[in-house]
Amino acid sequence: MSTRNLAFGGVICALSSMCIIFSTVFHLLSPLVIACVFYYICAYKCGNVCAIIVIIASNIIGFFIGGIGGGEILFSVLLFSPFSIIIYLTSDLNKRPWQFAVRAAIFAAFSFVIYMLFATVLKDIVGFDDDFGLGVYALGAVWTVIMTLFGFALDRGAALLTKRFIKHD
Repeated sequence: MSTRNLAFGGVICALSSMCIIFSTVFHLLSPLVIACVFYYICAYKCGNVCAIIVIIASNIIGFFIGGIGGGEILFSVLLFSPFSIIIYLTSDLNKRPWQFAVRAAIFAAFSFVIYMLFATVLKDIVGFDDDFGLGVYALGAVWTVIMTLFGFALDRGAALLTKRFIKHD
């Protein structure tokens, strides 16, 4: 990793940390989407290892400064940060229809696992009965479809931004 990549990663870490802090202070999820785009740009410019280091550092900084008040830090750590790396790693799977289907399956599997994690935690915190309800699983199906489409939209938008504004070394 060169000094230029290290400096670029530091700037991305600072920007994404501010997005996480704004998200936890103002209880919004939209800054986490911006942080997700920053992680994608970092992975494009500096590589996967640098992006993972930036993700870990910015989430730690965001946790220590913003706190865990509203739970937005959990969305950052469990959903948006890993999702940005998954989106970048699978960005080459858009050339053939079967690759598109594999990529959609990866997005859907990740989204469903995260939804079930959140639903299980909510079940334990709120204290639902053993009859969890069909509506929760129907909401999980809707969540999975929406997050899969969100993954494709985020990939398209971040790819256009990086090709327009970032020169790849």
